Amino acid sequence: MKGFAVVLSLGLACAVLSGCGGDNTTTFVLDSGSPAASASANASASASGSASAAPATSSLPNTAATPIAGGLKIIIDSPDASTAISSPVQVSGAASVDKGTVVAVVLDAAGNELGRGTTIASAAKPDFGHYEVTVTFTGAVSGQKGQLKVFGVSPRDGTTPTNYYFITIKFA
Repeated sequence: MKGFAVVLSLGLACAVLSGCGGDNTTTFVLDSGSPAASASANASASASGSASAAPATSSLPNTAATPIAGGLKIIIDSPDASTAISSPVQVSGAASVDKGTVVAVVLDAAGNELGRGTTIASAAKPDFGHYEVTVTFTGAVSGQKGQLKVFGVSPRDGTTPTNYYFITIKFA
């Protein structure tokens, strides 16, 4: 009798699970790249309450970024440390930070802030997203070294820096 109950239970479980396979009516839509398609895709994404998406005017990829090696939560992809920079500088990279908020700061050799820019990455923590931000700065001395620093901000106050990453740069 026990064996019959087990077989009956397994049969019932299999019948229930076989109904969970899908309805074969799912439609996949690829982004055509047109402004109307991007706008309607972003409207559907926000209506469904999904994770934050990049603005329609952004050149950021719509896909999540690959997690960063070494456990880092934010990096700079461009410019690289061997590039001499001038104002304004376009900074891009990947980040997994609270609310996707990324701040980029240009510092002189003494650590004085010369300029700052803020943006929202294409995804927020715990996902990795792409970011691009333009930093306009003044007071740089051509030929001298400085730093380009990026970081996220604390969700508690929206200003306390978290997850630093920086490169040493040279001013053009």
